[in-house]
Amino acid sequence: ADAIEAAGSNVVGVLLTLSYGEDESSGGPVCTGGEANAPDTITGSSTKGEWTLSVSDENPGSHDVNLTWHNASLLSGVIDGLTQSEIESQLAFGEAALGTYNLSVTVNAEAFNGALCSHNDDGEEVATVVSLLVLEFNLLNENGDEAATLSVGEGSLPIFLFIGWIFPVVGLIAYVSINQRERFQLDLNFSEPDTEVVEGESTSDGETLVDSYRARVITLSALYVAQGVPWGFITVTMVTFLAAEGADAGDLAFLLTLGTLPWSFKFLWGPIIDFFQIPELGRRRPWILIAQTGMITLLITMLLVPDLVENILLLGLLFFVYNVFTALQDVSTDALAVDVLQSHEFERVNSYMFTAKSLGGVIGGAGLGTIIGTVGIRGAFLIQIPILVLIMMVPLFMRERPGEKRFPWDEVESNGTATPWSDVSPEGEPEKVRDFAVILSNIRTAFSVRSAQLGVAVSLVISLAFILVPILPLLFLQELGWSQEEFNATKGGIILVITMLGAMAGGELGRRFGGKSMLMYAALSASLTTLVWGSFDHLWSEGWFMMLVWTVHTFLWAIVSICAYSLMMRVTWAEVGGTQFTGYMAMMNLSAIIGYQLAPIFAESYDYQTIFYIAAVLETFVVLASLFIDPEETDRLLGAAA
Repeated sequence: ADAIEAAGSNVVGVLLTLSYGEDESSGGPVCTGGEANAPDTITGSSTKGEWTLSVSDENPGSHDVNLTWHNASLLSGVIDGLTQSEIESQLAFGEAALGTYNLSVTVNAEAFNGALCSHNDDGEEVATVVSLLVLEFNLLNENGDEAATLSVGEGSLPIFLFIGWIFPVVGLIAYVSINQRERFQLDLNFSEPDTEVVEGESTSDGETLVDSYRARVITLSALYVAQGVPWGFITVTMVTFLAAEGADAGDLAFLLTLGTLPWSFKFLWGPIIDFFQIPELGRRRPWILIAQTGMITLLITMLLVPDLVENILLLGLLFFVYNVFTALQDVSTDALAVDVLQSHEFERVNSYMFTAKSLGGVIGGAGLGTIIGTVGIRGAFLIQIPILVLIMMVPLFMRERPGEKRFPWDEVESNGTATPWSDVSPEGEPEKVRDFAVILSNIRTAFSVRSAQLGVAVSLVISLAFILVPILPLLFLQELGWSQEEFNATKGGIILVITMLGAMAGGELGRRFGGKSMLMYAALSASLTTLVWGSFDHLWSEGWFMMLVWTVHTFLWAIVSICAYSLMMRVTWAEVGGTQFTGYMAMMNLSAIIGYQLAPIFAESYDYQTIFYIAAVLETFVVLASLFIDPEETDRLLGAAA
């Protein structure tokens, strides 16, 4: 065992060497000794599991029984058309190649038998030497550098350990749902009551956002497409490309972490964009243009990185800065929406914005991911630049309010309307001057409510199961042999559509059956789905099974997300609504970062099955955290103070 381990531990065959002579003797008085001996047949057989080989030869002499189970044709030359996992599966066999080997030697003895002379042959003495064949190999990429190996461990934990946690949680929720619904507020409706909405006049002939409904919809939707494209590209196309090129789970988690980190602290942009403004150019427009300029500049910079896989650190830093600008655009766009949308437009235009972001995700994920095989990763970077430049034309030439300038050199309109830099809100009411001390005091008051504190817990655990995000590309591409195009089209296309459907279903189901209860039921169902996904590993090679569990889980978790947003709105105090709710969203992003960072830790020690089991347990945490939240507590305790 020590010798095998010292040689690399990768046993690829067993060599049985047989040596034998001829001991046939004459047995008659008329035998002269010149008769030819009849050759014996010596057969050696080797068996290891499903691998077996038998070789025969005649004495005297020797021969080998060389049983190997690796694909020797892969050991020289350039290998095309195979993923790294497929190559390794034909060259390395782990525990399957160790243990007991069945070896046997048989001799079919023959003796000369003439009319007057016969020989005797009682068999042969066969000397045997057994050797284990150990193969140590290195996979090199196209640049001659060693390719990264699959960074998923071989350790496993039995499923009953995880069932021992998940099933009691199922029992608890079943008991509460049947016997304690009122106590745990499971029948509360999170959605707004149905009311008849009468739209105000849409001055479609207006030129600014405050006086043109069409301009508001087009501008906000276009800006959300600009956010969706890089999101889909980074989380789908880029991650899949790096996985196919040999990046391990740690590399992918590193990139996803740096890409998500700016979103966790995007709430810090709020005071900045509120304080530093160029009113004559618009309250939000300059910040949006700064953000989009930064995004385009970073894309051009990424094009100059010589080897993306070998420069993961540099690429990660560029991803970080890129998402700083993307998060800035997100905050600025949301602030713009709050500024210019009329109250009866919020739901409708928000649905347009969500759809637009999803469309951008399809472009960046399924779109660029599908054509990456033709244009390459640099082509995918390059295609995004004109898309963002084209979208940038929308805020560049629009104006938020009458009296504003498109460009610094334009003359200010003088038409009797209120100028944007006066202390007047879009509705004509004087804007409040807020004292930071009062704001901080209100924030402390808001988070003194028990349900608001539990909202922090919900936000911090909701995305811990994102440990699967950097693991799935490794499983599909390196283990199951999916192509980049197949994976990108699935995750960036079908899965994104399922997410949209789940989000819409979550809103309707929450309205009909109670948002808090739907959050818990959907999360629990998603946990059980993940458990099934991991336990049925023998079906992973079946495309229909992988698509079924992936889409079901995606649909369920979209319901969880929508209902969680609704729950966080309910426990938010209106006096500090923007700060408190943005804080919850930032903590949800932080939860995703924690999940990404846990991925390489678990992947280093455990196999795919166990990682799925761990994710299933993590998904139950949001059920327990939300169970004790009273959605009406904030309004009940602080409503009068507002």
